[in-house]
Amino acid sequence: MSMLQQIAQQQPEMVLENFVEVTNTLLPQFLPDQVSRGRGQEPVNPRLVRHYTTQGWLDKPLKQGREARYIYRHLLQLLVLRRLLAEGYSTSSIGSLLGDQTNTDLENILQGGVQLTVEAANPALAFLAQIRDRGEPQRPDQAAPGQKRALTQAPPARAEASAPPAAAAPPPQIWTRLTVLDGLEIHVRRDFAAPTTAHERDSLLRLIAEHLTHLNESQRPPL
Repeated sequence: MSMLQQIAQQQPEMVLENFVEVTNTLLPQFLPDQVSRGRGQEPVNPRLVRHYTTQGWLDKPLKQGREARYIYRHLLQLLVLRRLLAEGYSTSSIGSLLGDQTNTDLENILQGGVQLTVEAANPALAFLAQIRDRGEPQRPDQAAPGQKRALTQAPPARAEASAPPAAAAPPPQIWTRLTVLDGLEIHVRRDFAAPTTAHERDSLLRLIAEHLTHLNESQRPPL
């Protein structure tokens, strides 16, 4: 059971002040390393939670009498929102996207393995990668007038019958060999995305430990 799921069981409902405290305790484990203090990095406070809710980035809280109550889903939404902000995504690009994701989707975005990327964790968020740190991508119907006329007036050239082009050879895989201890090496492929958060590093270490444990058990002579 993950740490987040333990919190869900121990604190199924939280008042706003407790919700903010739990969020600020967990945030450092899920934020990228070496990100300058800015959007997504400052502590959460009740005013921000209410603002995010008003904007539709968080589900509306439950009500018990006149008191707002926050649950596990709110915690996942807020942690994911703050991580995306820290990674450079704008709130306008995120929009109400978080409200459309299931709890499992949010967990995958937040802690989806040691090579977490927004695009890989959830295809619904792939579009965000195209608009981070730049404007909205230009759609064909938004092309400049002259460019659009050229596209609509120029007839497609008739392709000559020819043999299909040969498939391009896949690029060679480049690996780096790391010696950890005498008898223990790690091979890292160049395109491997190293962990960027404390949580991802812990996940990677646990995964390596599990593999070593299984290896040790398989090599143990039968009784």
